[in-house]
Amino acid sequence: MARVSIDSNILVYGALEPQSEKGRRAQWIIALCAARGVLSHQALLEFVAVVRRRAPDLLAQALAQAEAWSQTFETAPTSDRVFADALAMVRLHQFEVWDGVIWASARHAGASVLLSEDMQDGFAKDGLRVLNPYLLDDAALKALVES
Repeated sequence: MARVSIDSNILVYGALEPQSEKGRRAQWIIALCAARGVLSHQALLEFVAVVRRRAPDLLAQALAQAEAWSQTFETAPTSDRVFADALAMVRLHQFEVWDGVIWASARHAGASVLLSEDMQDGFAKDGLRVLNPYLLDDAALKALVES
């Protein structure tokens, strides 16, 4: 099974748009990756921040969901090495700061794939590849996670 990390945008779609096509797919992706997936603390905190801003009445649920995901997934902390690598991603590859933290956390946790709609699809460095899960069909995504 590939080690897969999930960006905060997937978490947000699953929680705030559960009836939309993207929301339903996000929920499926989260469930598919839960067995061996990696979530960075940064992605979990971004999820809470977005829910707080866009749907403040759902904050208590978002906090509970973030805690539940932190128990289900391996969580990747922001260490000094992650900090340094995130800065390098900003400097060398023009990553957004927080995307750099998510990318570096996933890489240091041993993920080989980072699922994100926001980062550059196909970008690969140091054994970690970014893929937009909304550009892959279900069979390809399932095969990727289960490989």
